Amino acid sequence: MSNYAYTRDLESGPTIDGYELEDRATFQAVFEKRRLINDELTIIKQNQDYLRPAQQAVLDATTSTEDFIANQRMSTLDSDISESFKQIRGLIAELKAIPNSSDPRVQEQINIISQNVKVQMNEYRKEQLDFEKKLRSQVRRRYEISRPEATPEEIDAGVENVIAGGEQIFMVQGVRSQQATDARNAVQQRSAAIRKIEQDLTALSELFQEVAELVEKHEYQVKTIDENAKSAEDNLANANEKLSLAIRSARAAKKWKWWILLVVVLIIAIIVAVCVAWCKVTNHC
Repeated sequence: MSNYAYTRDLESGPTIDGYELEDRATFQAVFEKRRLINDELTIIKQNQDYLRPAQQAVLDATTSTEDFIANQRMSTLDSDISESFKQIRGLIAELKAIPNSSDPRVQEQINIISQNVKVQMNEYRKEQLDFEKKLRSQVRRRYEISRPEATPEEIDAGVENVIAGGEQIFMVQGVRSQQATDARNAVQQRSAAIRKIEQDLTALSELFQEVAELVEKHEYQVKTIDENAKSAEDNLANANEKLSLAIRSARAAKKWKWWILLVVVLIIAIIVAVCVAWCKVTNHC
């Protein structure tokens, strides 16, 4: 007799206790990670709402003081968002370490987590790329002012060099020293912001990959379970077919057995009749 006792859980239906308890623990662990990830996603969304005006303030800044204040505010929000994504990345790693489960609710939770994280990452990535584009445009415009004789190719190369931190001094002809300083500081601040965005997007790409690996891992488990269930179903169908064939064969054999018995009886009856007739004709009986 099996050691497992069959029970009925109102949420998951008929189960086996030893099997269900393990799956239930896995489900609860995944559900808790989902809650923590959602908390971080909420923080990211709130900080993004604050980040948009902070980024616009950076774009609108015209003096070194305005640049400094705007960049300080933006950097703080960027750091908070990066920290939330870092926390999510750690939670994703913990999810990947959770044993696979045959409980379909686990895969459902994984899919919900994946979808929520991807939506927030895509939104953040889109806004960061848009902001980076505007920053590059401002750097290019200031570079063109400082190098009016440069060709488009030279401007492209110069802008990339400035953004990479290779060219730090802007000599703008015909402007006061303070204006030149403000222009140089603005370019340096924007270049640093662009480099920070590129770093953040690289980290975001890595998180994308880890989320994809998490989903793939659990999808493989569910696929294996489905394949095993399909194989069991096919085996059962084949067994039923063979059983039906055996029953038909047994019935046919039984029917032929009676026919053979009847033929044997007829043969015996004929032999007896012939013998009796012979005896009467020859008077040998």
